[in-house]
Amino acid sequence: MPSPDDATRAVDPLDPVDPVDPVARARSHGRSARAALDPREREAATRSVVTRLSELAELGGRESGSGPGRVAISVAVRGELDVTGVAAVVRDRGGEVWLPVVEGDSLVFREWRGGDRLVPGRFGIPEPPDDGRDTLDATGLDVVVIPCVAVDGRGTRVGSGFGYYDRALADGSDAGPTRPRRPVVVAAAFEVQVVGELPVRAWDVPADVVVTERRTILTRRR
Repeated sequence: MPSPDDATRAVDPLDPVDPVDPVARARSHGRSARAALDPREREAATRSVVTRLSELAELGGRESGSGPGRVAISVAVRGELDVTGVAAVVRDRGGEVWLPVVEGDSLVFREWRGGDRLVPGRFGIPEPPDDGRDTLDATGLDVVVIPCVAVDGRGTRVGSGFGYYDRALADGSDAGPTRPRRPVVVAAAFEVQVVGELPVRAWDVPADVVVTERRTILTRRR
């Protein structure tokens, strides 16, 4: 098994993608593959992914010259990979943890403080309480760990199909002297969700890093 600090810059296709509708096929494959994981295998893989996330320089891991800053993660629903284990690591390193909140057609982020009791938000997804605390758009964050249904080695990801993350990150995808920069985007997935090369659609915001239980793929999109 590769060591936790193994990193690759490319990935061999693990599953050929249907040229007729590659996104739909990848979404179907990713959902089926993660659902088929044995509970013990899922638990072990989840721990490994959290360890790899913790070691990223962007989250204050090895070779980091600073703390993690503001890091957005999400609470797993409907069989998603659970990355909430990294929240304590981020806070211990002096960072802040933020969770996504759907407001209309937009995705914003609210800080998840230690001791918060999460409440059901839109679509039943747990989120921090709306108690008057500020929300941020994605450009106010340093790192966003994005859930995905499938992902390829270039960082192109397939989500649930609603496009919330792509719209949220698009505001900073063309950063410049007068435009806000976007955060580092990390796609976290089970290895079985990694597929062959996906088409890049006009609205896609690819991940800078892909993390699975087996490897850390540096896409170098930034």
